[in-house]
Amino acid sequence: MGETVFGLSGRRSGQTVLLLKDMLPMRRLSFSILLASAVLASASVRSAEAELGTDLMQAVDDSNKSLASNIAQKDAKGSISDAKDINQAFIQVEAFFAAKPDAHDAVELSRKTRELTDVIVKAVGEGRFDAAQDFATELSRTCRTCHTFYKKS
Repeated sequence: MGETVFGLSGRRSGQTVLLLKDMLPMRRLSFSILLASAVLASASVRSAEAELGTDLMQAVDDSNKSLASNIAQKDAKGSISDAKDINQAFIQVEAFFAAKPDAHDAVELSRKTRELTDVIVKAVGEGRFDAAQDFATELSRTCRTCHTFYKKS
């Protein structure tokens, strides 16, 4: 077989010439594959958004309110349970924002939230409920800070 040459003219003996008009179907196929990939990627992002929907954030809000109440009542078991629930939820929140290119601050705020829940568990375990209350207040402020920039209307 001869060599394949891309071009418009100038074919020599033994060469197969692929004209640009013959390449058009390949370009359409490449574009179709690219478009399909973009649609799939978009669907997975929408799926991730659904996973971080209002249900998760409402559960965090409920746990945060319960945490404040349990700390005020010096209920160690309830406080620790709430703090651990918030921590687990923020593993998902952090992963969600880590996948977004322009959400570095949200990732850092998620990490800060998880660190605060760990400190709350430690303080409550040591019976330092006043310190735990201060950390829980800081945790609420961290949530508000993130919501200022990232919460959807």
